[in-house]
Amino acid sequence: MQGYFQIASFDVPPMNGEPDELAPVDYIVISRRSRDRAGLRYQRRGIGEEGNVANFVETESVMRVQVSRSSSLGPACPT
Repeated sequence: MQGYFQIASFDVPPMNGEPDELAPVDYIVISRRSRDRAGLRYQRRGIGEEGNVANFVETESVMRVQVSRSSSLGPACPT
């Protein structure tokens, strides 16, 4: 697979939490070239019979936030 990925980690203050607490965040970017029209870019030009192009890149991003869940309010739905 031809592609690229990068992970960045940083801390952000929680929206409704204590101002002294920070929430760790991982932000991941994944990019990969299309497998449908593989080959060197200068040898594969234009559009194939099925509409695939040689330089198509698909990019995804994933963001993971770790938040502590502590509450003294009790259950959300009373029984």
